[in-house]
Amino acid sequence: MLCIRSHFGSSRRASIFVIAHLIDIRSSVLTMAHGDLTDLVFFMLLAIAIQLFAFPDTLFADLGPLKAQFNTKTADMDLIIKVGAGLFLMLACAFSGVSWNKINGKGPGVGGFLTAGFLVYTTISADSNVFVPRIFYVYAAVLFLGSLKICLFPSNALPEKTEKTKNNHGNTSDMVALHLIIASLICLFYPDYMFQDVGPVKAQFSAKTTDLVRMIRFGGFLMLTLATIFSGVKWNPINGKMLGVGAFLAAGYTCYSMFKADSDVVVPHILHIYATTIFVGAVHIGIFPANPPVTQVSAKKD
Repeated sequence: MLCIRSHFGSSRRASIFVIAHLIDIRSSVLTMAHGDLTDLVFFMLLAIAIQLFAFPDTLFADLGPLKAQFNTKTADMDLIIKVGAGLFLMLACAFSGVSWNKINGKGPGVGGFLTAGFLVYTTISADSNVFVPRIFYVYAAVLFLGSLKICLFPSNALPEKTEKTKNNHGNTSDMVALHLIIASLICLFYPDYMFQDVGPVKAQFSAKTTDLVRMIRFGGFLMLTLATIFSGVKWNPINGKMLGVGAFLAAGYTCYSMFKADSDVVVPHILHIYATTIFVGAVHIGIFPANPPVTQVSAKKD
């Protein structure tokens, strides 16, 4: 019990550090659109990530008028919630760091709409088609709001293309997007594979439950949205910094969580492959982007 409390205490301290570090990067590296709706969405997505990182028990308890999202806490549920926290952190960083325009916001916007729709549909279905206020409706509203902004009402003009401007087709970010799309489709249409050994890769989870399968599919939609971001944005030394940091943290925390779940022993799991994919994407967009910085007079963000 002492170890568990110590672990959650360290998670909360780490979360506070993450907030401070990301906001520092955001203020010192990026030219932000203060007051823009994407700023608000960034902070709301970051709050969700912090909740899942440091306060996962809140999903199993009533919060004022919001009823508990889940009933039974298990080791498998704890792990998948932490994975979801990393994915939300990445989304928050993308919303903050990217200059959204009418081209690069289309794919992520559609992905966000689908994710929000999935949350609403599965939550109301679980309650026998009766509306019961739960936290997933809040998540859905945040995702819908952000998707509406970047997909239909982006703040930035299209950057001018130069001879140095490259597309993502065939480069590392496109390969990362392809791997994330494959992973997301497997999570959405064949979540059972998470409960099976595949060669040397051991089953990720042990006991199959309705809530766990729903979280796996939720993660699949988040990965699909992130895949469209990796593929659709032209990454440069400025707009890739935030998502690069978020992806490093998400990949590292996912691997650390699996290590602790396996009693401090490295056991190969499918999430190691996902974390590796995210890590490769972080290295590419955060350290070795394909495009030079973009200068836009009419844009609110670089």
